[in-house]
Amino acid sequence: MEDYTDRRKEERTEATMSSVEFSVNTLELAYQFKIVESSASGMSFIIKEGSAVLEHMKEGMILDLKYYPEGIRESPRFHKTQIMHITKSVAPRYRGHYQVGIRLLDDK
Repeated sequence: MEDYTDRRKEERTEATMSSVEFSVNTLELAYQFKIVESSASGMSFIIKEGSAVLEHMKEGMILDLKYYPEGIRESPRFHKTQIMHITKSVAPRYRGHYQVGIRLLDDK
């Protein structure tokens, strides 16, 4: 995990998915995170610094995550997902948080 410097070249847009759910067998709870932005190659969500779930995430991990679409009429969907980066945010809005960049590897 490193300090955040915005080196992204792709334009960021609002996410079409509302949130993503992350669960690990060793944690009692499933964690749900709001997706804050998306691009042609992925999305990102924010995790509070010090959260127990950070210890279970590593760059390069491939997981089946549960995604909740924006519309309430649509059912959640699972997607094979790769964690691309976990970066400490310096943006004032997300101070004290990490930004997790993810990429969908399939379209289940």
